[in-house]
Formats: sequence, C-alpha cells, structure tokens
Amino acid sequence: FPGVGSASSAMQELRQQELIEVIKGLKIPFLGICLGMQLLFDYSEEGKTECLGIIPGEVKRFDEGMKVPQIGWNNVGKEYFYFVHSYYCVPKDKKYITGTTEYGTKFCSAVQKDNFYGLQFHPEKSGQEGLRVLTEFCDASKI
Repeated sequence: FPGVGSASSAMQELRQQELIEVIKGLKIPFLGICLGMQLLFDYSEEGKTECLGIIPGEVKRFDEGMKVPQIGWNNVGKEYFYFVHSYYCVPKDKKYITGTTEYGTKFCSAVQKDNFYGLQFHPEKSGQEGLRVLTEFCDASKI
C-alpha cells in the first residue's frame, strides 16, 4: 500500500472507493509504505484526519525548527534507507515497533501488528537493502 500525498485526501479516496472495511478485514500480509504506514494508525495531525485505526496511535508532524520534509538516507538499525516525509508515527504501545530512526527525535520507522506491516522509508528507492526488504516480505507472504 504505497503512499504519496496527504492523509486526508488518501482517506477520502479510500472512503469513496469503499475500501476501508476491506483493508481492515484483510487476513493476508499487508505492507504500508510511507503514507501507507501512517494510514494504519488512528489519527494523523496532517489535515486532522481519522485514519484506518488498525494500529493504535497517532501521526505527528516533526517539531518546529526541523527541516521538513526529511529527505534522504537515514538508518533503521544498522541499514540505511531512503526517507521522504514530514510526519512520523507514534504507536500507543511499543510492542508494534519493529524499527526506529533518529531525526531530531527517535521515531518509529517500521511497525507490525498481526498481518499488517508498515515502513516509513521507501524500500523501492533504497537500492539493494530496499530490494532485500521487499523480497523478504514477498517471500514470507507467499500463500
């Protein structure tokens, strides 16, 4: 579930296409990328938007004084991936966090709850490491 754009317009489109309950009811592995990850949460400050509510928590804008959007390479654990974003996810429970990154503050850059996975970075723009992440997700998701 890739994402580029704003939370409010994306959620509006999902409502119009009647996809919200379809997505929430999925039992197959689901991967949200960037905005796609953010939409998994309850609420986004971007446009004061109610999101899918799959992962409890909210999406916040980086603090004043931070250069936004964050554009470029940053690490998740020991690997580097490509980021482009102005907002970051704050899960209510840390048990959903599978990766973190530092950009002015330590933030959640990867999540998982049940069959729902999210990545704040863009694996499709992250060279070999991004390809590895996508390949591992696809391999693990084979039914």
